Amino acid sequence: MKALNCLYHFRNGPEEHVEAVKRLQNSLKLLQKNNLNLLRDLAILTAQSFKNNLAQEPVFILHRKDGDSEFMNIIVNEIGNEKTLVFLSVGDEKAAGLFLLAGPPETVEKLGPRVAELLEGKGAGKRGRYQGKATRMSRRVEVEALLRGFISEQRIEP
Repeated sequence: MKALNCLYHFRNGPEEHVEAVKRLQNSLKLLQKNNLNLLRDLAILTAQSFKNNLAQEPVFILHRKDGDSEFMNIIVNEIGNEKTLVFLSVGDEKAAGLFLLAGPPETVEKLGPRVAELLEGKGAGKRGRYQGKATRMSRRVEVEALLRGFISEQRIEP
């Protein structure tokens, strides 16, 4: 509907509306492509920033409203070590979204289903990755507490 409203702002006749719509569609495609490229670059820079931090935490947690599953996978691939537990989420902070838990396979296998349960979502995992859809992204704080608590317990045990 917005595209149609934009047509009224053109200084042309109805016979030129089809061409104007085509120009708008091409412009939209270009903007979407640029946005995707910027999101990819941001994912790489985010992961590199974490890796370059000398005081690396054993847990990396990030939420991005406008990300997608590719954004999350790029970050995990760039961090690329199985020593760090990575929890990423994208989507509306208070509603539904996607999540990805990555790290040591045995840890992810144990915590993945619990993360999905906390977020009231569904997921599946293999080879150190557990990803899924969540309906309650507002419970990410509880997931962070679970992950940090688990890592703390692992450090205490001999």
